[in-house]
Amino acid sequence: MNQTAEFRQDQGSDSVARRLIWAMLAQAVVVLLAGLNLTVRLSAHPVGAFEFVRWRETISLLVFVPASVGIMFHVIWMLEQGRRDAKWPVTLAGIGACLLGISMGIHEPMNTLPALDARLVATREFWDEVFSHGLFYLAFVGITSSVLWSQVRNPLPMAMRRRTTAVFAGMAIIMGTGIFLSLLPGGDIRADLAVMGLVLLAAEWMRKGKSMRYLPIVMVIEVAGLLALLGLLVQRWISGCC
Repeated sequence: MNQTAEFRQDQGSDSVARRLIWAMLAQAVVVLLAGLNLTVRLSAHPVGAFEFVRWRETISLLVFVPASVGIMFHVIWMLEQGRRDAKWPVTLAGIGACLLGISMGIHEPMNTLPALDARLVATREFWDEVFSHGLFYLAFVGITSSVLWSQVRNPLPMAMRRRTTAVFAGMAIIMGTGIFLSLLPGGDIRADLAVMGLVLLAAEWMRKGKSMRYLPIVMVIEVAGLLALLGLLVQRWISGCC
């Protein structure tokens, strides 16, 4: 196994994992704040005199998207440092980041536009609901897969202690809450749930049964995604019944 230069050193797993904790804690907080940004009414106020420019989309584009992508690149850098073949997961993450930027750059402004002339509705629906959403799904799969791949091929040298495992599990709960809040206001989220389910299946396939105590990043992503997925399914089921 061609592990990173840092991970080859004779260190305890808790020492190695500690450097990943801060990055994933930052990511969990960003995801939670991004979810709150979509649900609190305060962020729906217009920016100054720009009636159709809201703080919600502005903050998302200028703060949460770049912060989240930057943290994921930092995680990959920590995992891949010292590997000659690090270009592959980095390239995959880079392509995903480009697609995400294009997707969010189209989707967020479209959300603030008022009702258009009937002749333009189909065009708006294409750019917003088809084009931007399709690119977002590709970006989400690309970035998430690159991080999962990077962790799986660079596992911890030894299993984490229970205390360290509990810390990563706590961050997964925070991140899962943020994902849940991000999709909660949405209408038809069947495609979102399907993509989340496929990513979770892919994560399990990549893990190949290896204990998550060697793969803290995989644990955070899988547990967060599973909690959000189950929570949204239950919420939609209750809403449909009541």
